Amino acid sequence: MPLSLTHPAGSATQTAAAASAWPATAAAAEAELAHLAELLAEAGVTTVPAAGVLAAPGLAAGPGDTAGIRVRTTSNPPHALYLIAAGRLTPHTTAGSAFAHLRPLIEAAARPCDGCGAEAGETCNPGCLPDPTTD
Repeated sequence: MPLSLTHPAGSATQTAAAASAWPATAAAAEAELAHLAELLAEAGVTTVPAAGVLAAPGLAAGPGDTAGIRVRTTSNPPHALYLIAAGRLTPHTTAGSAFAHLRPLIEAAARPCDGCGAEAGETCNPGCLPDPTTD
C-alpha cells in the first residue's frame, strides 16, 4: 500500500510546517519519540519500541485495520515524528502533537464496535464497516 503525505511537498501547509520548531537533531527527535511512548503508556496503550520506531500494534487507524500504528523518526533532516497510520504519513514536531493526533483513536479503542460487535479493546472483524448511525 503506498503512503501518502498529509501535506504534499511544496504546499502552503508543508512550507508553514517547515518553518515551525522541528527537532534540531536526530537525538532530539528520539527524545520526543521516548516522550510519546511515555504518554501512550499513561493512556494504557501498549507500545513496542525499537531504534527510531515506536509501534502500537493494538491501536487501529479504523475498523478493519490490522497493521496498527507506527511512529518513526529519521536520521536526516527534517527531524520529526512521522506517524504512519492507514497508509498515511503525518509529520509531527512534538510528542504532544502526535499524541493529540492519536487521542481519538485511543478513545475509540476504549469503546465497543457497533459495526461488527467487537468488544472494547478487541480488533474489529476483517471487513468491518461501522454502523453509520453511531458517531
